[in-house]
Amino acid sequence: MNFVRRLLRFVLFAGIVAGIVKLIQLYRQEPETLPSMPPTDTATSISESKHYAESELGGSVSKELLDILVCPLDKGPLELSANGKWLINRRNGYRYPIKDGIPIMLIEEGNKYKDPSLIIEPSTPPAA
Repeated sequence: MNFVRRLLRFVLFAGIVAGIVKLIQLYRQEPETLPSMPPTDTATSISESKHYAESELGGSVSKELLDILVCPLDKGPLELSANGKWLINRRNGYRYPIKDGIPIMLIEEGNKYKDPSLIIEPSTPPAA
Protein backbone atom coordinates (compact mmCIF):
# COMPACT_ATOMS: atom_id res chain seq x y z
CA MET A 1 0.00 0.00 0.00
CA ASN A 2 2.87 2.34 0.79
CA PHE A 3 4.31 1.74 -2.71
CA VAL A 4 0.99 2.71 -4.36
CA ARG A 5 0.89 5.98 -2.40
CA ARG A 6 4.44 6.84 -3.41
CA LEU A 7 3.67 6.04 -7.04
CA LEU A 8 0.53 8.24 -7.00
CA ARG A 9 2.47 11.11 -5.40
CA PHE A 10 5.18 10.79 -8.05
CA VAL A 11 2.68 10.79 -10.91
CA LEU A 12 0.85 13.79 -9.46
CA PHE A 13 4.10 15.69 -8.92
CA ALA A 14 5.31 14.86 -12.44
CA GLY A 15 2.02 16.12 -13.92
CA ILE A 16 2.24 19.38 -12.00
CA VAL A 17 5.84 19.94 -13.09
CA ALA A 18 4.98 19.17 -16.72
CA GLY A 19 2.11 21.66 -16.62
CA ILE A 20 4.30 24.38 -15.15
CA VAL A 21 7.00 23.77 -17.77
CA LYS A 22 4.41 24.03 -20.56
CA LEU A 23 3.09 27.32 -19.14
CA ILE A 24 6.61 28.74 -18.97
CA GLN A 25 7.23 27.72 -22.58
CA LEU A 26 4.04 29.45 -23.71
CA TYR A 27 4.91 32.56 -21.71
CA ARG A 28 8.37 32.80 -23.28
CA GLN A 29 7.15 32.50 -26.87
CA GLU A 30 7.18 35.58 -29.04
CA PRO A 31 3.70 37.12 -29.46
CA GLU A 32 3.65 36.52 -33.23
CA THR A 33 4.17 32.78 -32.72
CA LEU A 34 1.24 32.40 -30.33
CA PRO A 35 -1.97 31.15 -31.88
CA SER A 36 -4.41 33.98 -32.45
CA MET A 37 -7.88 34.64 -33.71
CA PRO A 38 -8.14 35.65 -37.36
CA PRO A 39 -8.50 39.41 -37.77
CA THR A 40 -12.02 40.70 -38.19
CA ASP A 41 -13.11 43.79 -40.00
CA THR A 42 -15.62 45.54 -37.73
CA ALA A 43 -17.02 47.63 -40.56
CA THR A 44 -17.82 44.47 -42.50
CA SER A 45 -19.34 42.72 -39.50
CA ILE A 46 -21.59 45.70 -38.73
CA SER A 47 -22.78 46.10 -42.30
CA GLU A 48 -23.44 42.37 -42.61
CA SER A 49 -25.36 42.15 -39.35
CA LYS A 50 -28.63 40.30 -39.57
CA HIS A 51 -32.09 41.76 -39.52
CA TYR A 52 -33.87 41.12 -36.24
CA ALA A 53 -37.20 39.36 -36.31
CA GLU A 54 -40.03 41.18 -34.52
CA SER A 55 -40.22 38.30 -32.03
CA GLU A 56 -36.57 38.92 -31.00
CA LEU A 57 -37.17 42.55 -30.13
CA GLY A 58 -38.41 44.26 -27.00
CA GLY A 59 -37.63 44.29 -23.32
CA SER A 60 -38.02 46.97 -20.72
CA VAL A 61 -35.89 50.10 -21.06
CA SER A 62 -35.77 52.45 -18.09
CA LYS A 63 -37.43 55.85 -18.36
CA GLU A 64 -34.15 57.50 -17.31
CA LEU A 65 -32.30 55.88 -20.22
CA LEU A 66 -35.02 56.83 -22.71
CA ASP A 67 -34.78 60.44 -21.55
CA ILE A 68 -31.06 60.70 -22.36
CA LEU A 69 -30.86 58.64 -25.57
CA VAL A 70 -30.57 60.61 -28.81
CA CYS A 71 -30.20 59.62 -32.43
CA PRO A 72 -26.50 59.03 -33.15
CA LEU A 73 -26.93 60.62 -36.59
CA ASP A 74 -28.60 63.96 -35.88
CA LYS A 75 -28.39 64.02 -32.05
CA GLY A 76 -32.12 64.70 -31.80
CA PRO A 77 -34.61 63.10 -29.42
CA LEU A 78 -36.09 59.65 -30.03
CA GLU A 79 -39.44 58.19 -29.10
CA LEU A 80 -40.39 54.67 -28.07
CA SER A 81 -42.65 52.84 -30.51
CA ALA A 82 -46.11 51.80 -29.36
CA ASN A 83 -45.07 48.15 -29.14
CA GLY A 84 -41.83 48.97 -27.25
CA LYS A 85 -39.57 47.30 -29.80
CA TRP A 86 -38.07 50.35 -31.52
CA LEU A 87 -36.67 53.79 -30.82
CA ILE A 88 -37.91 56.04 -33.61
CA ASN A 89 -36.46 59.21 -35.08
CA ARG A 90 -39.40 61.08 -36.68
CA ARG A 91 -37.06 63.50 -38.50
CA ASN A 92 -35.38 60.92 -40.74
CA GLY A 93 -37.45 57.74 -40.29
CA TYR A 94 -34.66 55.75 -38.67
CA ARG A 95 -35.74 52.96 -36.32
CA TYR A 96 -33.28 51.56 -33.78
CA PRO A 97 -34.14 48.06 -32.54
CA ILE A 98 -34.35 47.20 -28.84
CA LYS A 99 -33.04 43.69 -28.16
CA ASP A 100 -33.48 42.23 -24.67
CA GLY A 101 -34.03 45.72 -23.29
CA ILE A 102 -30.84 47.12 -24.88
CA PRO A 103 -31.22 49.72 -27.64
CA ILE A 104 -28.93 49.01 -30.62
CA MET A 105 -27.83 52.59 -31.28
CA LEU A 106 -25.77 52.17 -34.45
CA ILE A 107 -26.39 54.43 -37.43
CA GLU A 108 -26.17 51.38 -39.68
CA GLU A 109 -28.99 49.70 -37.74
CA GLY A 110 -31.17 52.79 -37.96
CA ASN A 111 -30.60 53.06 -41.69
CA LYS A 112 -31.28 49.35 -42.21
CA TYR A 113 -34.72 49.68 -40.60
CA LYS A 114 -35.53 53.11 -42.05
CA ASP A 115 -39.22 53.66 -42.62
CA PRO A 116 -40.05 56.85 -44.58
CA SER A 117 -43.70 56.63 -43.49
CA LEU A 118 -42.60 57.52 -39.94
CA ILE A 119 -41.18 60.90 -40.96
CA ILE A 120 -43.17 63.89 -39.72
CA GLU A 121 -42.48 67.08 -41.64
CA PRO A 122 -42.02 70.08 -39.36
CA SER A 123 -44.92 72.44 -39.56
CA THR A 124 -44.11 75.76 -41.19
CA PRO A 125 -45.63 78.94 -39.78
CA PRO A 126 -48.04 80.73 -42.09
CA ALA A 127 -46.47 83.48 -44.19
CA ALA A 128 -47.32 86.97 -42.99
